Parts: sequence; C-alpha cells; structure tokens
Amino acid sequence: MNGNAKSRFSMLRGTRKVQNDIDVFFDTVSDATDVFGRILRIYLQEPDSSETFDRSLKQLTELELRADELRRGIESYLYEKTLIPDLRGDVLAMIEDVDSLISTQQALSIALKIEQPVIPEQFHQGFLNLERTTERCVSYLLSGARAFFRNIDEVRDHTHKVIFAESEADQICTDLKTDIFSSDLEKIEKIHLRYFIERIDLVANKAEDIADALTIYSLKRMV
Repeated sequence: MNGNAKSRFSMLRGTRKVQNDIDVFFDTVSDATDVFGRILRIYLQEPDSSETFDRSLKQLTELELRADELRRGIESYLYEKTLIPDLRGDVLAMIEDVDSLISTQQALSIALKIEQPVIPEQFHQGFLNLERTTERCVSYLLSGARAFFRNIDEVRDHTHKVIFAESEADQICTDLKTDIFSSDLEKIEKIHLRYFIERIDLVANKAEDIADALTIYSLKRMV
C-alpha cells in the first residue's frame, strides 16, 4: 500500500484508546466464540457437569456485557469525532454486526440450559464439527475486520476464507439434519434437534453476511 493510501485509511489516527478498544472488542468476540465451543462440548460430553456448564455460561454472559460496553464506547467516539460520514457508518455497522455474534451464541447457550435437548451420541461428532467450522468462520472474519483498520489490502483474503468455511458449515448442517431425520427418533425430537443445528449454523451465516459487507466497505475505501 502506498503512502497516500495509508493516510487515507488511518481513520483512527491520533487516538490510541479507541484503536485499543477495537482490538479488545475483537478479542472479546473471539474469546466468546471459544467459550461457546466449550459450552457445547460440556453439554455433549459431560452431561452431569452442570456447575461447569453454568460457570462457562456465566463467563460468556460477562464477555457479552464487556463487548457491549466496548461497542458503546467505540460508537460514542465515532459519533463525536469528525469522520467521513460513510466511513463512520461502515465502521458502526461492522462493529454492531460483529457484536451480534456473541448475542446469538449466548442465546443458544441459554436455550441449551433451559430446553435440555436430548442429543444421541451418534450425532455428537456432527454437532462438534459444525461448531468448529463455525468457529473458523468467526476467526477468519475477525482477521478481516482487523485488517480493515491495519492493512486493507488483506481484507479480501480473509473474507474469502469466511465464505469457504461457511459453505463447509452449510454442508455439515445439511448432512447432520439428513442423518437425524432418517433416524428412528420421534418427529418432535428431530424438529427439536433441527432448531439447535440451525442456530449453530446461524453464526456461520451471520459471519458470511458480515464478511460480504466488509468486502464492500474495503472496496469503497480503496476507490
């Protein structure tokens, strides 16, 4: 990237705090995704570990609150400072959309605790594979979001990885639902499991949508 491009994209120059807050915000979303993965593994592999599950759910809730706090601070800064209007809007939309990933995972974790779906062991690996692939989607997305502020030329590489991983998640989702609906489970049990499969996959779908928008934001900045 040449010097002119660098200056054009230094949208947050002169304020270390907001740059640090954005980094911490992305770290918090990453941590939350890791915790959600742990929550699912505990639920599947340690059904009697309710205390461990509750501790992890509490941690996820604390991370969600922390992310909200950081998001509000970042938004306040962007509203108060004089930035190019469309640039400010793009960054605000990105931050809000990324924040929604934690809310989706937290809501799903609470649903696991309340609804206690019975997931036969034969489907455990499918659930875990889906969660891991979703986690990859979020990781690639966060790398792209960081690149938007640091080296915009790298954004497209990361967002392409999100799209590829999301297609893998869709295939795992489809295969898992196919296996479940061809099993001997009761119809109501199949429908219940489908809900949780689709809610896990929703995180990957959201990550792809955000990646698509992030690609557009970066192209606008490079014009």
